Parts: sequence; C-alpha cells; structure tokens
Amino acid sequence: MKRVLVADDDSDISALIKAMLEERLPVTVDHVTNGALVLDQITATRPDLLILDVSMPGLNGIDVFDLLRGSAPSVDVPVLFLTAVPERAEQAFARFGISDVMAKPFEGDALVRRVEDLLARAAKVA
Repeated sequence: MKRVLVADDDSDISALIKAMLEERLPVTVDHVTNGALVLDQITATRPDLLILDVSMPGLNGIDVFDLLRGSAPSVDVPVLFLTAVPERAEQAFARFGISDVMAKPFEGDALVRRVEDLLARAAKVA
C-alpha cells in the first residue's frame, strides 16, 4: 500500500484529503500541521508522495521543498503543491521545473486523479 503525507496547517482540509484519498485509492494518508515536521515524518514513514501546502506559518511549502532537495538523496519524494494562488506559484516554481501545482479550493475527483497519476509516475521511475 502506498503512503501519502499531507503537510497543511488547516486540519479540516487535511482530514478531507485523507478521507477522499483513503476512500478511493489504496493509500494510507499521514498528516503534519507544519513544515518543520515534514522531514522527520518523511524519514519515519517513507511516503510515496508529499502533498504540501504552500502557505503555512513558519516553514512554508517552498522552504520545505528547498530543505527536501538539499537533504539526503534518499529523500526524493514527489511533491504536489496546494495553493490558493496557483498562477503565482506556477510562475515562481517554473525555475525549479515544478509543474505539480493544484489550486485551493480543489475538486475532489481532480485531486484523486492527480495523486493517482503522480503515484503511477513515481512507480515507473523507481
């Protein structure tokens, strides 16, 4: 079974994502409420995908992404960014080659399809 880690300071959104994904896909979803906990959780659970809110207090999604890419090579988990301002995020992320950005609020079926696609792509690379 695949593991997905959701990093979002809004526990209602995290609970919604967890319910949607676990109901429709063969995944287990873990949740952290701030960016500072992401690296520890990745080391502990080795998720197959990270869903990362761009706007979190403290370490935001971009900070977390930078830390992930600067850490050990084994921490090469695919990332789906969630943001309320996708146009701005897509422009900012283009220089990093990041295209997996999804707008908040999101449509449930679209999120499930995107997660399914990212997990499938990651499995092909592995």
